[in-house]
Amino acid sequence: MFMPAHRALRALAVIAALLASALFGSGAALAATVMAFVEEAEPTEAVVNVEDFLIEAFPHETADVSFSDSWGAARSGGRRHKGTDIKSPRGTPLVAVAAGTISHMDWSRLSGWNIRIEHAEGWVSSYLHLNNDTAGTDDGEGGSERAFAEGLEVGSTVEAGTMIGFVGDSGNAEDTIAHTHFELKNGDQKVNPFPYLEVAWERKLLLYEAEGDAA
Repeated sequence: MFMPAHRALRALAVIAALLASALFGSGAALAATVMAFVEEAEPTEAVVNVEDFLIEAFPHETADVSFSDSWGAARSGGRRHKGTDIKSPRGTPLVAVAAGTISHMDWSRLSGWNIRIEHAEGWVSSYLHLNNDTAGTDDGEGGSERAFAEGLEVGSTVEAGTMIGFVGDSGNAEDTIAHTHFELKNGDQKVNPFPYLEVAWERKLLLYEAEGDAA
């Protein structure tokens, strides 16, 4: 994903700090360095009114990711797209973006297998089109055990990065490539999740860079 030039220059300095922390410092120092990068991000770029919510863990546990800002794009039946589609291979682990409580786990004709998590300060994250296929197929016969992580139920508490399910194409995404339709709400208002995801993804790329160079 493209990173604006003024952010890229600062990112180079952050990568150097990350490498130093990974090689010579503690995990706490590494985390502090990454958080400093997020907190100092330009308000006119990736952080667009992030308010009081931070995506601490990017939803897909893989580097094989693509997503773009499609907020408001036309959909069938006169609907408008109210989320961000994150594309990754079918079966990719899906994780909670922040600590919270699972308030919904279900299947519907449009959303397929889906899960919702309530976070602090009225924030809610939703993950749609989870996997519905048996291993190595596109048969739609997977059932809930292929959609959700084992042991979860409504009322379960999760931390940022807790695995909650698997990427798929259930519901009305059956004829598309595997992806997660990711939504954010604050109170009753849906919020464009793209800027929040962009910050989290850039942070994740920095960590990948640091881990690769320190290996």
